[in-house]
Amino acid sequence: MVFLIHTTENRQSNWTLMHVCRAWRFAALTTPALWTRIQLTTLSRREKKDKTRSRVSEGYEVCYRPNQLVRALQRLGSVPLDLWILTDLNDWTSLSDGEVLEGNLIGLLRVMQRKLLRPRLRSLRIEACYGRLSVGNSFDEFDFRCLKVLDVAQSAPELFRKIARDVGDLLSLKAVGSDICSLKDKLSHIEELGLLRFHDTNVESMHSILQTSHSLTALSIQGLTIGQHFKMTMTCLRRLDLCEVLAVWPIVCPNLTHLTIKPLVESKYEDICLSQLVYLSYSGSSGRFLRCFDVPALRTLELTAVGGKKDVKNSMQQVWMTNTDPKINPIVFKLIDSNVNSKILAKVLQAMTNCEELYVRRTKITSDLFSSLLPEKRVATSKVKKSKNAKNAKSKETWWIPARKLRVFVGDMAESRAKLDEKDLWTAASNLVALRETASAPLEAFFLRPKDDGWVDFVKDGVGI
Repeated sequence: MVFLIHTTENRQSNWTLMHVCRAWRFAALTTPALWTRIQLTTLSRREKKDKTRSRVSEGYEVCYRPNQLVRALQRLGSVPLDLWILTDLNDWTSLSDGEVLEGNLIGLLRVMQRKLLRPRLRSLRIEACYGRLSVGNSFDEFDFRCLKVLDVAQSAPELFRKIARDVGDLLSLKAVGSDICSLKDKLSHIEELGLLRFHDTNVESMHSILQTSHSLTALSIQGLTIGQHFKMTMTCLRRLDLCEVLAVWPIVCPNLTHLTIKPLVESKYEDICLSQLVYLSYSGSSGRFLRCFDVPALRTLELTAVGGKKDVKNSMQQVWMTNTDPKINPIVFKLIDSNVNSKILAKVLQAMTNCEELYVRRTKITSDLFSSLLPEKRVATSKVKKSKNAKNAKSKETWWIPARKLRVFVGDMAESRAKLDEKDLWTAASNLVALRETASAPLEAFFLRPKDDGWVDFVKDGVGI
């Protein structure tokens, strides 16, 4: 059981287990369930030049030569196989390169058929750069009756016709719209569904598929136009991923907990209440759309603010700076690849009254951010009860602390192209850490990485880590 958790859930290598001792090596080699995950791939140019290769990738044993595949299949025995076919983007630079790579992978599939006679698949994943891998009838001799997971990010009508004849009920499916329609009778127990490049003519089919998928908990939609008339309710849905979707808010999903939106081109703004949502990832520049969300339980917001400084400023103003009580108030805020002014970011943090952790990546940070967050001493005047004149008034100095709940700051600017004034940045960061300590609101962690040469921890007196 420990071995299976190590390899499947943690996606680690079986070979690590075999190096512990002889007993573990024997146990690993005599447990076929540990060797079910095989990746068929090709050597990248770098690996050919450096004569290096990876033995394991994401828990899959990597095979790019027939003799490697034969040894892997010997350890597998008769257990159903988890197969991943991958072509390297760096190796596919011309049509002739593609034909060679395609021939190599088809050859490995034939080796598998000869060795296992009728290979049984539990899961199949095909990733080809540009979606140009033609599998044709290469899977005609495979057994798909045990298939539960299917992930094919390209059109493969011959393969799907074969699967539709053999397969029972799938649990996870990700495929192009036209291919998914051929499996619509196999999706009554589907739990995870990915819809890729559905055309307008397929929307009704998609609606029919979703309405009959009563166990669906995770849904991904990419490249689809949904009309105003399209509305449906999915109470079981927990995860939703929308990418390049032209739509109104298409699905009523009150129990949603995780939502990812990558440029969503919306045609209508309306209030969207997701009371159970704890994670929101948004990539875009429409503050008007983002402010429609009411997410009181939100824990993590991951934001990629697309556009120029003016667009980003307008978006952030619409969501946070014009509202005294913003509806998006995360505990953890992650800002990635955003062209945002540091003073604007400081104002956003002050509006996020629940924010405890801030992570900034590939985004320029200046000393203005830290200077705008410095605590200040302010005089508060109060009157003593039953006082008869102003002489009894008392003045007391108190600390005003912007973003009071902030405990963790991590800024990774190593991949940012913008020039940094490290001296001013260091001075402002050190002042912020020191003043927060003085104001009894210390930061627990404060890390900056301006370059690839390492991190600096300002909480520990600027000692590099």
